[in-house]
Amino acid sequence: MKTKLSGVEETLLIPLWARAEETKRPDGLIRDDFAVRLVEQIDYDFSKFARARHSQAGVAVRSYILDHETSGFIEKHPDAVCINLACGLDTRFYRIDNGQIDWYNLDLPDVMKLRQSLLQEKNTRTHDLIASVFDPAWPHQVERAGRPVLIIMEGSAMYFTEDQMRSLFSMLTEAFADASMFIEIMTPFIISQQKRHDSVDTKKAPFQWGVKSGKEIEKLHPAITFLKEQTFYEGFRRRWGLFGVLSLIPWWNKNCNDKIACLHFASH
Repeated sequence: MKTKLSGVEETLLIPLWARAEETKRPDGLIRDDFAVRLVEQIDYDFSKFARARHSQAGVAVRSYILDHETSGFIEKHPDAVCINLACGLDTRFYRIDNGQIDWYNLDLPDVMKLRQSLLQEKNTRTHDLIASVFDPAWPHQVERAGRPVLIIMEGSAMYFTEDQMRSLFSMLTEAFADASMFIEIMTPFIISQQKRHDSVDTKKAPFQWGVKSGKEIEKLHPAITFLKEQTFYEGFRRRWGLFGVLSLIPWWNKNCNDKIACLHFASH
C-alpha cells in the first residue's frame, strides 16, 4: 500500500519502523507484531531510517516508559478512558488492554484514513476521532460518564508552537477536569540542534516547542500540576552506548534527550 503522507504527518512512519525493529531484537524492550506487519505492507522506503539508531532507541525507550506508565494508570483505574492524541499508527491499546478500558485514537483525516485501511480495528472499545488536536469539537465526542481519563501525547508536541500548546492545554483542562496526562517533551537544547537529527527532516517538519522540564508546563495553564518526569536515559543507559555514559553527567541527562512528563489537571 502506497502512502502519500508528507511533512509532520510523514514522521508517523519513523516510530512504526522503530517499533518493528525493536520487536526483531532478542532483547527488545517491547513487542509490537502489528508494527512488523505494517512495515511489510506499506510501500515506503523504510531503508532511509537504517542509520537512525538513536531515533530507534528513543522510540523503543519511550514506548516502554509509556506502556509501563499507562498500564500503571489502568491498574489503578480499570475502567479508564484513554485518549491518544496525534496517534499516527500507534498500537499501544493492543499491548496494554485490560478488557475494560475505552481507547480513543485522534489524528488528521489523511492519517486516520491510512490507519483505518491498515489496522481495520474491530474492537468495540476503540474509537476513531478524525480531527486536529486543536479542534474544540472533538472532546464532546469522548464519552466519559464520570470515568477516569488519561490523555497521551507522544511524539508530536514538539512540532507545535508554545502558543498552540497553551491553547491545547486550555482546551484539555476545561474539557477533562481531573484528568491525567503523559506527554513527551523535547528540550530547548535538542531543538537548537535539530539539524543534526538522524531521522526527521526538520526542514519539512521543524521542531518548535520545548521545555527543560515538565515543571515549566505549569506556566501554560493554572489547572496543570506537574507530578514527575523521566528522561530516556534513566534506566536504559546501556542501550545508548556513549550517550548513556555521558548521561551520567546531570546536564547531559537533563538536556540531551526527550522526557516523558506526567501531569494532572485540576477539578473544576
